[in-house]
Amino acid sequence: MRVTPSLDTLETFEICNPAEDSFIQSDPTVIFTGTNYLAAWIDEKYGPSNYYHPFVARIAPDGTVLDTGVRISTSSMPEYRPNLADDGERSFVVWSGSSAGCFGRFVNRDGMPEGNVVPIAPGTTSGPNLAFGDSCYLVAWFSGTYPALELYASLVSRTGELLVNPIPIATGPDCHRWADVAYDGSNFLVVWQTGLNNQASTIYGQFIADDGTPILTPFPINGNEPQQRWWPAIAVSDSNILVAWEQGVSRDVWGNVDISLTGVAESPAGPTQRTAAGPTMVSARLPGSRVLFDALGRRVAKTARPGVYFSPGARGKLLLAR
Repeated sequence: MRVTPSLDTLETFEICNPAEDSFIQSDPTVIFTGTNYLAAWIDEKYGPSNYYHPFVARIAPDGTVLDTGVRISTSSMPEYRPNLADDGERSFVVWSGSSAGCFGRFVNRDGMPEGNVVPIAPGTTSGPNLAFGDSCYLVAWFSGTYPALELYASLVSRTGELLVNPIPIATGPDCHRWADVAYDGSNFLVVWQTGLNNQASTIYGQFIADDGTPILTPFPINGNEPQQRWWPAIAVSDSNILVAWEQGVSRDVWGNVDISLTGVAESPAGPTQRTAAGPTMVSARLPGSRVLFDALGRRVAKTARPGVYFSPGARGKLLLAR
């Protein structure tokens, strides 16, 4: 329960409470679509017992629950762990279907499913998560049977077409799983954990371009000390990226903020530009077809902040200080 400074209580409320109390709802997640919140969860109410399916409901900003819960899947198999993102017109909900694969479906502004269920990955897959980028979604998921788990991604259009599938993120030895995904305005960033249960593990990151191309190689995000680490989560601000995770036997929460090192040598044809937010931006265009990367391996868009950049084939660093 929340309490205001004047000691007025702000009551919590139920989003989903079916008439049969024995039914279980779990794994909630929520986003804001610009008008209402959209919540997704798995629900047992269409059974049979211990069989769950993804549901959604809209919630108004004042807390009014607008829907009783709409099932968005059509499978008779148990389904788990929904996640969702929004493209400005519709939301896309993804979930895992036990050993049947990962799936997704669009939900419109009325809280109703649109189109068919989209098969994203076949076989024994789990843990799908996603973000919307400039024009498409990147869905990350892991495949296999513990401890041999590999992480992949799929690029999905706003109409449900699989544009690039699969994209290898973390494969081979070790155990790669539980990804989160964000978009920084230029590229996607996938973060995940690598390591076995109850053993030292590492939180890694990998940038993915809008066209599904991995940018350079995965990089560690946490410190060097051996620790158990779980459940990475990511959020992007206008300048930095925060990654948080669970760490240690005592289950503390740790994090790492990426201090963005962005900026390039300005070409004669590249005038200084200014974004709506105010930071000075410079042209990221260089002669020829060179591609530029910042210190964390992210490919640079057409404009960027002053800082240090690298270009494959160029000697040394490209530096702009203002």
